[in-house]
Amino acid sequence: MNINTKSYLFNEITVKYLLDEETSQIAMVLLPNDDKTYYEERREWLKIPELIKTGMDQKAWQVGNLCHLALRHHNQGNGAGNTLKHGQSTKFLKFHAQSFTEENGKSQIVTHLKAEEGYEVIHTLSHYENEKGFEVETEFFNHTGRRVTLDLLTSFSLDNISPYQKADAPHALALHRYRGGWSLEGKHCVDDIEDLNLERSWLCAFPEGERYGCIGSHPVKRFFPFGAVEDKENQTFWGAQLASNSSWQMELSREDDCYSLSGGIADCEFGGWWKDIEPGESFKAPKAFISTAKGTIDDLCYNLTDMHHKYVDQQPRSEQTLPILFNDWCTTWGNPTHEKMIAIAKRMEGSPVKYITIDAGWTDVLENSFGQGGNGDWEYSHKKFPQGIIATSREVKKLGFKLGIWFEFEVTTKGAKVFEKAYDNMHLKRNNELIITGGDRSFWDFRNSETIAYLKNKVIDFLKENEIDYLKVDYNGSIGIGCDGAESLGEGLRQQMQAVKEFFMMIREEMPNLIIENCASGGHRLEPCMMDITAMSSFSDAHECDEIPYIAASLHNLILPRQSQIWAVINPEYTKKTLYYRLSSVFLGRFCLSGNTEALDEEQWQIIKEAMAFYEACKNVIKYGKTVIYGNRSNNTRHPAGTQAVLRLGKDQEMGLLVCHGFKETMKQSIEITLPDGNWEIEKVFGEKHLVKIAQNVLVIDPVQDFTGFACILKK
Repeated sequence: MNINTKSYLFNEITVKYLLDEETSQIAMVLLPNDDKTYYEERREWLKIPELIKTGMDQKAWQVGNLCHLALRHHNQGNGAGNTLKHGQSTKFLKFHAQSFTEENGKSQIVTHLKAEEGYEVIHTLSHYENEKGFEVETEFFNHTGRRVTLDLLTSFSLDNISPYQKADAPHALALHRYRGGWSLEGKHCVDDIEDLNLERSWLCAFPEGERYGCIGSHPVKRFFPFGAVEDKENQTFWGAQLASNSSWQMELSREDDCYSLSGGIADCEFGGWWKDIEPGESFKAPKAFISTAKGTIDDLCYNLTDMHHKYVDQQPRSEQTLPILFNDWCTTWGNPTHEKMIAIAKRMEGSPVKYITIDAGWTDVLENSFGQGGNGDWEYSHKKFPQGIIATSREVKKLGFKLGIWFEFEVTTKGAKVFEKAYDNMHLKRNNELIITGGDRSFWDFRNSETIAYLKNKVIDFLKENEIDYLKVDYNGSIGIGCDGAESLGEGLRQQMQAVKEFFMMIREEMPNLIIENCASGGHRLEPCMMDITAMSSFSDAHECDEIPYIAASLHNLILPRQSQIWAVINPEYTKKTLYYRLSSVFLGRFCLSGNTEALDEEQWQIIKEAMAFYEACKNVIKYGKTVIYGNRSNNTRHPAGTQAVLRLGKDQEMGLLVCHGFKETMKQSIEITLPDGNWEIEKVFGEKHLVKIAQNVLVIDPVQDFTGFACILKK
């Protein structure tokens, strides 16, 4: 095999392009520290006796591809029903040209692929200064002179895994994924290639693949849009995140000795998506974030999440200090009033809390067989707020706070006037007649100009008129496989969710200083497409649960802690031990207080004030840092057992934050964590001070009791 290579070095990661001179196929490999690869030493042919006799011996490996796609008029190959990769459409794409540009701290490698038939792909790899990862965009162009239908287009493809293996790598590779689930977010799962039954058979007669993802408008349902392959023998990882707020898929596939990790829109088979491209038109797949790391899965995830700081830094200036929040949901439980909100504000006087948010329940409530109704009309309850929301907003401001409010503006509910038949044309439909519903919710069609005009008035104008500074956007239902209005249900869904994103951007343009919280029944939208345009996200709907610190810690490998809003629900019946357990959790992300704080006694209130002061002291490490989780916690999220110790070190490794929780049946021995070189000391402790010490540069955590929590700040 005649392979030509070209390499580029970015912040200790080499991007190597492999071009097969015989076939003009091109692929890309990421190498940490410019490591040695073994392409020259790989077997080129299988040398299977049965095939040699007939002159049909098979190649053992190929370079792979930058992009996988499937056009409907082409032969799909032998993978149909399992994977649409590795078919004719991909093999017809040939390398055409490549260019490199560098300007203002941003580098780009643009690779142009062409098929003789006339379709083309532009693959753009972008790198930003000081990051250890890359953004990938893949765009398809139709110059065939006829309409073509895309059944698959990958956003990214990391082929030729592993570059360190000389053959089919038995017992060497594993797939890492993170599962979603309502109030069960972020469970790390690892499967060896052999467990997935993806090891090589004696003859590669069929491409094999593990295809997974999420279908609908809750993009974090059973899985996060993440995938990583580990070469266990060489302690190296390759991984990716997808930026998609609609149906998506990841695939780990194998056609020969090597593996291909790719991802993009959920395809024709998996997500009911196909796209007609007219002559002269193009289509761009969702953006992907990719990286590699030598070490642990934590190292890879850090590289991926670290790339999102530049987008969060574009949020309003007030957000850059990670202010403390108060949300009334677990205080009023859906029954907020002017008096209750003012009472909360008065209780918070003198504290670092900046935003006080009215959650659900502020609208007019219609009592009917469905319980509460009215969402979609967005008229405030005159009974609860007799002088209007503006009066509450202004009085809260006088007390030193800014008012936030909850909306679920993508849906309407039974009981609202806009839920009725007269508004059918503004709602999403499926199969030409059925309005899509999820529970008691139907869904606005954001592609409809009447819908946008209505919501601009009901949401944006309302926020302006009532001097609202914080918007919590909730979204408690999923559209499912898709909607009418395009050539496929999946494309209808993609267009709808793109229009939803554009409405979020409209809010930002109209109100540049507004803080927007991204929530979807808690964590169902913890993906880059929505998180990169909002200030923070609700980490979960785990409000008063023992598993809060378990979930919050798990999410460090998937989202930035500075964007992870964590509930601290505090009530007067809690013991001192419980208060420390609950409040220690917020140091794993953003501090969101709730509960019956008015009824707390002075000792309880002092513990909350202590937690606020501790948060203010450590929030720079929360904002910028790298996390490793230690201990022996169990794999049951709802009933956690064991001990969890989360160590987050600042970027300059001059400061650290330890957050420790004992669950049920905590371990009886100490936890020892070796710190980076330097003279470390414990500067500040929240909770039991005698449980942690530093001895000869080793952080020693003594055995902890069940359901206890504490934290400490470390400094050199």
